[in-house]
Amino acid sequence: MLFRPGGHLHPPYSALIPLLHLICSSGGNAGMATAYAAKRLGVRATVFTMDGLPQPVLKKFHELGCQIYIGGPIWDICDKTARQHMAELQQKGENVHYIHPFDSPSVWSGHSTLIHEVREQLDGCKPGAIVTCVGGGGLLAGIALGLRAVGWDDIPIIAMETIGAHSYYEALKEGKPVKLDAVTSIAKTLGAQQVCQEVVHDAKRHTILSRLTDDKTAVHCTWLMLRDHQMLVEPACGATLSPIYQGKLKEYLGDGGDTPIVAVVCGGATVDISTLHGLLAQFEVRTELEESYQLLEFNTKAASNDHDDVTESTNYDVIAQS
Repeated sequence: MLFRPGGHLHPPYSALIPLLHLICSSGGNAGMATAYAAKRLGVRATVFTMDGLPQPVLKKFHELGCQIYIGGPIWDICDKTARQHMAELQQKGENVHYIHPFDSPSVWSGHSTLIHEVREQLDGCKPGAIVTCVGGGGLLAGIALGLRAVGWDDIPIIAMETIGAHSYYEALKEGKPVKLDAVTSIAKTLGAQQVCQEVVHDAKRHTILSRLTDDKTAVHCTWLMLRDHQMLVEPACGATLSPIYQGKLKEYLGDGGDTPIVAVVCGGATVDISTLHGLLAQFEVRTELEESYQLLEFNTKAASNDHDDVTESTNYDVIAQS
């Protein structure tokens, strides 16, 4: 599994140092990458993001020196607001540059480098498939570009989306980008109403398996990732992980499901532990952690009934047993 800041520090953006102001619209991850890149380059950054980002996430943006605005409930509205703001700044003579979060050859090129890193980490061993999630399509386009660059273009890509943010699934049905009437999934970073043309074209030169999961499953898999790997990721990543945790790889890939699989776990910029806890409660996902707390409470009450005093060591023993 691979985590990375994205393609936003990749040329030609690294050649934009004379520019004083970078503007990006993002559900969180591309915006965070833009803020990081701007700080590295020593330029200003403004990000328009969506409603509902937790305060600790907003704090991360501010720590990177980024100005952030809440642009609307979905990415498409944020993007429109960001472009209007850029136009106003340009009219005032400010030197600004817009960074699209997914429909940009430079972003695709930056994301493509992860495939070179995967090949190096696997010592050239060819994986049976790449599993990723799709929002607007920037990451998917970069993965496809990277596979072609290293001669792995025969490797299938499993492209996961949540129901309610499934613009790529609909695009492949129609053979062209189509706009969803609304984004209803809680996986907001997958919430582009329409994917870029590039990933529709990629489906004609790669084996791309578009698959859907529901929000509850994505949230559950987000929890499983935290439990198994101590990494807090967002529901978009849970969508990526869902065919692995649900044992669906053989169903999707046939015999290819027995070979090593690479899951591109794309980000955690828009989540904190309280957000995950809220989502688990919203979808009534029962976790082992909840069961451990209940066991602890049950045993503590039982001990209280048997003994007037419940010692601290008793509590530690219960925790160890759970």
